[in-house]
Amino acid sequence: MKLQVVAATFALNAFALALATAQAQGSAISVPQQAPNSYAGATFGSPMAFGADWGTIGIGVFGQTLPDEFNGVEVDSDEDVDGSAAIVFGLGDADKYVGLETAIVTTSLTGSGDGNNNEDGDEFGESGGVSLKLHTNVPGGAALAVGVIGTGRWGEAEDANKSSVYANATKVFSIDTGTRKHALVANIGVGDGAFTSSFTDDGVNAFGSLAFYFTRQLSVIVDHTGRFTNAALSAAPIRGIPIVVTLGALNLGERFGSDVEFGGSIAYSFSF
Repeated sequence: MKLQVVAATFALNAFALALATAQAQGSAISVPQQAPNSYAGATFGSPMAFGADWGTIGIGVFGQTLPDEFNGVEVDSDEDVDGSAAIVFGLGDADKYVGLETAIVTTSLTGSGDGNNNEDGDEFGESGGVSLKLHTNVPGGAALAVGVIGTGRWGEAEDANKSSVYANATKVFSIDTGTRKHALVANIGVGDGAFTSSFTDDGVNAFGSLAFYFTRQLSVIVDHTGRFTNAALSAAPIRGIPIVVTLGALNLGERFGSDVEFGGSIAYSFSF
């Protein structure tokens, strides 16, 4: 199995940058604001219903360790780690009507091939796809969305799973412990393709995540993508600068004959 196909499974089907979406949900997280415009992420694999509006742009990179075997096929690669990069931008206004978030993802940072001296490997930017999300904010600190992940593929990503469509809802709950306020972000949805429990399932499946915010800058995440269960810690470490770092474990259930892998992302967003 070529390396890009394995990397594309997470990069295209569950690339949660926690950049524009983190800013979008920020106004609903009623916890002490220790860093203006700095919000930790809320998912680690599943898409959120909050999204980017016009004037918001984000960039980010994601990396993960690679299994020796995946879905019964040996991963023939000289690399132990690969990842992806993305640019995200928004259109429209989700507060008034709807917003459209667009993510352009390249699925290999290392340019690794199939283990044969990179003879068949794509260089950076030669493999990837596009994801689209139509979203709207609703009263009560919540959002609704429909989207497609992994459409318009090119390069090695064309050999990965077909594009996946989904619909989901995300809500922010305020938690007052008496001494301080925290937040819980709950996300639930249904989707086909990459959200199903196997690579041959043509039906639909549920996915969801929970993120507990100690402060706006620090969250702990549990995420089930419908196929994998992941857990992560996310932080916005620099006061006043919307940089989000998320580190965690992938495939905690060791599905498809693969071990638990480790991954992380770093993202930055800005508005104009």
